[in-house]
Amino acid sequence: MGSTPFCLAVLMLEVWNVSSESEALKQTVREKNSARALLGLTSAILDLSVAMEALTVKLLGSRQKPLHTRKILWEISGESAKKILGTKLTKLLTKKISIRLGAQVASGALLTGLNIYDAWHAWQWNDPSIYGYLLISMGGLSGTFGSIFGGAAIYLGLNPLGWAALLLIGMGISVVVMLSSTPLESWLANGPFGESNSIDLYLQDSSEALYRLISLLAGISITIDKNPDYETQATFDFRAEVPHAIRSADTVIRLESRLPGLIGALDSVSIRAECRLNKISAVTSNKGLPYQTKTEIVGKAESPNAQRIHANSLELFFVTPNQHITHSLKWAIRAQFILTRNGEKHYFPAPPVKDDTKYSPTFSKPEFTKINQPFWADEITHKAKTND
Repeated sequence: MGSTPFCLAVLMLEVWNVSSESEALKQTVREKNSARALLGLTSAILDLSVAMEALTVKLLGSRQKPLHTRKILWEISGESAKKILGTKLTKLLTKKISIRLGAQVASGALLTGLNIYDAWHAWQWNDPSIYGYLLISMGGLSGTFGSIFGGAAIYLGLNPLGWAALLLIGMGISVVVMLSSTPLESWLANGPFGESNSIDLYLQDSSEALYRLISLLAGISITIDKNPDYETQATFDFRAEVPHAIRSADTVIRLESRLPGLIGALDSVSIRAECRLNKISAVTSNKGLPYQTKTEIVGKAESPNAQRIHANSLELFFVTPNQHITHSLKWAIRAQFILTRNGEKHYFPAPPVKDDTKYSPTFSKPEFTKINQPFWADEITHKAKTND
């Protein structure tokens, strides 16, 4: 457990954890609250710091002076501890307090608290994943006490409480993955036909519940394909079945949904779409080796060569510029489906079921620097599945 490869693997896991928390920050704020979002990110950064410190110590080796994080800041008196904990627990107590120990205890406490909150949030939504969050919180508590009582016997790098923490957290994550409700299950459990424990009962409102259900069943998807009707040297031919504007475009972007079938009236559905080109270029090191890619939005929204409407989709035809040696170009799509019923407009895709965000003018313009934004479909989040 204390080997350099293991420390490196833990560090990579924590980097991914910080990245995930950062990307989901706004969504967590909308579904839960800002405190939960910020504490979750803080916990991930703290875990990353502990992992970086452990790897640094491994790489430096025992010949170097102890890092500042390992220096003893305070030492607990054994006599004082005996008065409170007794002789047996005092023997196990970690009496030498360092910055690293404080970070480990704080990390375990945050993990415990955050998952207790997540368990409460799952209970509000009648979500069986509550049991997984409770297991993870127990694992966090076990890990915290494992750091405090570090004098226990060590087995393969961890004391018994550390192994219990690892086992409980692993079991908890598995339970959360297996038992988490699907969006439709959450709607059924908390909508007009369920009994919600949630503080915010917006799904009990029949019109809002119907709007969210339609969004779940809408099946909005975006496909970017080569145009099968493309001709490299298309000429005007008034007798051709396929118009010249379509034959001269090499790319077709297809926006699909089941909305017309769900509502039974195609005229009441309109689509707003913006298509822009992303410039993907490689960032190189001083030695000329590429180590990451940079994405840049090129110019303004592009106008299609032609459009073709089908019963359940809209096709947009574009000419994609030639690729360059130094960079490539990819399409970025933002689409909004607008359903008008009885003079009232509903915007799709709606936010996730657990997100009570309402449409406002703030969402009237698409955001191209982010994906998975409320009321806008994008080519990544809503990429069409090949097995559909």
